[in-house]
Amino acid sequence: MGVTYKTVKNQFPSMIAQMEAMDGRKVKVGALSGGHAWLAGIHEYGCTIPVTDKMRAYLHSQGLHLKQSTKVIKIPERSFLRSGFDENNRRILKQTERAIAQVLDGKLSADDMLEICGQQFATAIKKYMRNLSSPANHPFTKEQKGSSNPLVDTGGLLESITYKTE
Repeated sequence: MGVTYKTVKNQFPSMIAQMEAMDGRKVKVGALSGGHAWLAGIHEYGCTIPVTDKMRAYLHSQGLHLKQSTKVIKIPERSFLRSGFDENNRRILKQTERAIAQVLDGKLSADDMLEICGQQFATAIKKYMRNLSSPANHPFTKEQKGSSNPLVDTGGLLESITYKTE
């Protein structure tokens, strides 16, 4: 028994070209530059700040009276990039797989597919940041900020979350 087939249109060359256009491409999401990148790193991994005499005096003048035995201030880890990714990656991956199919069909460019993926992840990370409440801010920090959201103060860090395609 033999099988005969006839294609109306050979899309394989186009599909191969689209796959080659995506090869090695990636999307970076986060606070990608400037002072907010530094702040994002502090919140993502936490940090320990040695208390100096100058810092102790400044905090005292602001109403935070540290014990003499306090040698460091610890900012706890508030992973929003890694945890925000983990919470959203399956949903966004499914959407990206559908977008890749559109790229292979020639209905969407590889650049547009990467832009969509970046926008989705940046938006998801921002939403995760707004909803994060643990670990809570120190009561003094809440009082200074006027808010209990640990990752949102002026909104600068939140708005610095963006993406770029490479």
